[in-house]
Amino acid sequence: MNQPTDLRFTAAHLVSELGGRLDGSPETQIRRFASLQRATRDEASFLAHPRYQTQLASTKAGLVVLKDASVARQLGLTCTLIETLDPYLYFARAATLMQRHLRMASVSATQIASSAVVHPSAVIGRRVRIADQVVIGADCVVGDDSDIGAGCVLERNVEIGAGAYLHPRVTIYPDVRIGSRIVIHSGAVIGSDGFGFAPQSDKAWMKIPQVGGVTIGDDVEIGANTTIDRGTREDTVIGNGVKLDNQIQIAHNVKIGDHTAIAACVGVAGSAVIGAHCQIGGAAGILGHLSIADGTIVGPMSLVMSSLDLADKYVGVFPLQTQAQWEKSAATVRRLPQLRQQLRSLLGSKGTPSDRATED
Repeated sequence: MNQPTDLRFTAAHLVSELGGRLDGSPETQIRRFASLQRATRDEASFLAHPRYQTQLASTKAGLVVLKDASVARQLGLTCTLIETLDPYLYFARAATLMQRHLRMASVSATQIASSAVVHPSAVIGRRVRIADQVVIGADCVVGDDSDIGAGCVLERNVEIGAGAYLHPRVTIYPDVRIGSRIVIHSGAVIGSDGFGFAPQSDKAWMKIPQVGGVTIGDDVEIGANTTIDRGTREDTVIGNGVKLDNQIQIAHNVKIGDHTAIAACVGVAGSAVIGAHCQIGGAAGILGHLSIADGTIVGPMSLVMSSLDLADKYVGVFPLQTQAQWEKSAATVRRLPQLRQQLRSLLGSKGTPSDRATED
């Protein structure tokens, strides 16, 4: 899956595709983005925070994206500039645009490695790259301009939209529907059985067949070694634009709303419903059969034990509260020794009988 590195982009092309105000030569050509410190004349960079302004004065970049071109000119910078309200977002969009063009330049027709196994009933789109030792099962569909990395397995009846990128060793179980422009990192498993077992009279466990599937929307990213279990009867659902970090467990029947972001090592138990535009911090735990309101933020290592119906920022392992309430509680806890001493002074130097019992 190597890509050509000599493709160049003009400043005029970037502005025509992404907007911004051009200050300098529209013919300036760049091949990629780099840091202000390391960029060379055929590379672009960006200034997103004033703390890096000292690096701006000495950069050798051929093009710089920034908020205020006059600042760069006052520092003596002579390179081409693109002025925009959000340089960091502009960089992200520009880098994505360049990556897409590089991919298009490198793949003119579908390429299937000789060691790959593709079932005759599978439908493979145009300009798809299928790497070594990939297995694609019966009735699968892979959309145009997709990359399937080495050792990936797509079992029966998997559907993947256009522009997908599966890194090596992704495993997708049967009956999974995935939208366009997905990115799935190595070791991820999509559609494995949910953890469903019924207790029996002899205290042994009876497995409950997991006959649902998984439905994933467009523009989703799934991190390395993340697992999304299939539903028990209906699908587990991941909305459009959801971003899942590495080593996350999404249990059966979970529903995650559009554009929610979940950091590494979070565990989401079965049938939880997480709203849209939420942010879940690393190593948080979310119990099953509860709901979280749209726009909610859950801090790292927090344990959500009941539904959060009001969008706010919640932090802390015990107790889980809004951030404002938790900060007050933490301040009170720090003052407990002092408050205890004041209380003992009010009650007398010997303290109460309960104090003496504790000290004994």
